[in-house]
Amino acid sequence: MSDGFNPDQFDPHDPAYLADPYPTYATFREQAPIHAVQPYGTSWVFGYADCKQMLDATDVWIKNSPLGERKPYGQFEILSNFPPGLFGSDPDLHTELRSILEPLFDAAIHDAPNIAEEIGQPLLAAAKQHGRMELISDYALALPAGVLFTLLGIPNDPGVWEGLMTWQGAIVAAHDITQSATVRSGGATCSMAVNTFFEGLRLSKQPTPGLFAEMCNAFAHAGLSAEQVQMCATDFLVAGYASTTFLIGSGTRNLLLNPEQLTALREDPTLISGAVEEMLRFDAPAQLVDRCAAVDTELGGHLFKAGDRVTAVVGSADRDPAVFITPDQFVINRGQQAHLSFGSGIHHCIGAPLVRLVAPVAFEMLLSAFPGLSIDGTPQWQTDPYLRAVSSLPLSF
Repeated sequence: MSDGFNPDQFDPHDPAYLADPYPTYATFREQAPIHAVQPYGTSWVFGYADCKQMLDATDVWIKNSPLGERKPYGQFEILSNFPPGLFGSDPDLHTELRSILEPLFDAAIHDAPNIAEEIGQPLLAAAKQHGRMELISDYALALPAGVLFTLLGIPNDPGVWEGLMTWQGAIVAAHDITQSATVRSGGATCSMAVNTFFEGLRLSKQPTPGLFAEMCNAFAHAGLSAEQVQMCATDFLVAGYASTTFLIGSGTRNLLLNPEQLTALREDPTLISGAVEEMLRFDAPAQLVDRCAAVDTELGGHLFKAGDRVTAVVGSADRDPAVFITPDQFVINRGQQAHLSFGSGIHHCIGAPLVRLVAPVAFEMLLSAFPGLSIDGTPQWQTDPYLRAVSSLPLSF
């Protein structure tokens, strides 16, 4: 490889790479656009066209290996006895689950902007009293989580929402394969706790009206099991607000690092929808998407056998100069977006409409409350290459 680049020496857990993966992505797109990456045992796909082909060809590239899944880690093994939820299933089950869930979800989220404002304003008022804020823990985590919990019909009883956020955080942390056995086992325990929580909510004599109650009724009517509705609800809780949290964190950082774009948005708030799309493209909250080959196939000139694992690096695809002009520039009025941040094909993120309803409100409230917002410290980044998110962003105003 030219310029001393050796793709076999790539470390996906190098702190420098995690803080800014995009120069590495550019090198891979040019010199090794599809390459096996350790310790994950998958071939990472870096170019937009190859990623799009892979995500769209859902008869060829599937979620679960046709050869059978690898044994889950530690306590996660027991979870394999549950049926797959929406996020881990392939057709025909995925088709059936999505046909039930998507209409319910789309109908449930219409009031999300108002809920976001009701939850967000007190958080910002509290930050004003302190004189500074840690964006993630003080705002970006609680706001989208509260919106989702409200939509699901989870009561805001003392400690409930906070406990669920703690469990969700532990599950997300356990996805990082470099974490200790204690952290990963803790994630498994929390996965089982969330599932049990929804079982208790399902069995409640007076269930709170909301999306979860509607899911229970719809699944029962379709002849699906209680375990399946619990797994789908767990999917929603684990992944349903994390993208918005990550987006608020990285999006705020990118606005503050590009003051001309921040000024343009302050002067014309109607740019917010386009700004959110650019935030998604520029720093995709989920950088990597895994698939398995259902059959022997070819992708980007590489041959893969049935059962081979591949990973679409959507964070790289969204910076591909073959698709995006000046892809490494943050431009909030870029226009029509073709980014892959929410995936593509039949697994296109079911929660994307909620992100697009909640994120604009979150940014509008934040920028309105703090005209002099600035970064006041060193951001900390997630240690999992699958995620592109600041875990801490200290701000002053």
